Amino acid sequence: MGAQVLLCFTAFLVIFGSLESAFASPSNVKNATDSDWGKVIVKGNYNAVNLYPEKDVKAALSQLQKKLESLEGRMDALEKFKPACKFDFEDGIHGWDKTGTAFNNQPTYGDNSKARGSSPANQQGDWWIGGYENRPSKAASAGKTQGDGPQGTLTSPYFTIMGKHISFLIGGGCDIKLVRVELIIGKKVIKSATGKCTETMTRKTWDVGAFVGQRARVKLVDVSSGGWGHINFDDLKGDMRCGPN
Repeated sequence: MGAQVLLCFTAFLVIFGSLESAFASPSNVKNATDSDWGKVIVKGNYNAVNLYPEKDVKAALSQLQKKLESLEGRMDALEKFKPACKFDFEDGIHGWDKTGTAFNNQPTYGDNSKARGSSPANQQGDWWIGGYENRPSKAASAGKTQGDGPQGTLTSPYFTIMGKHISFLIGGGCDIKLVRVELIIGKKVIKSATGKCTETMTRKTWDVGAFVGQRARVKLVDVSSGGWGHINFDDLKGDMRCGPN
């Protein structure tokens, strides 16, 4: 939206500049008289031509400014109608970018960690990201795992930060150097979080008020094959909107 407003503002400046250039000072026009002040002068013509009264031009500029402000207001309204992001994995991980193999069997169906005798996952709904699990469908055997061996990343689609907070459920390993969730704006990691070395996910909230209006992504990182070398993740939500920007 910012780019569109900037384009409109640039167009306004071009139009204003064109009109302003039409107001030639009589000192620049041959044989101009004192009575020529306030008239619209056509440059290159040595006769002052009163095309429009100055007050009419100013009125036209004022109307143009109001239309630009109205357009900006409509664009702000359209921004509010962007769909809210839904990252709860109930519809899979379509649109997420994968590297490596750590997330090949995701999302996980049901509380698979509990089914294999570990602590409950505390997932939202039926589907979640369980880096240790290997139950990618309802038909798959409950309790099956892939272990800590695989490594890789899983990166969300872009979203626009609309307010102060976003939150998510996180669990799994607890070494932030090896397994973590990152908030990325541009190419910079703005925030990161990790689990508590338990399969049970708890909610983490990030204050993102300083980044309102900016596009961001969330990235899950697993670069460990050792003990607790996996990340659990679910239900990313908050002051964020999806869709083109």
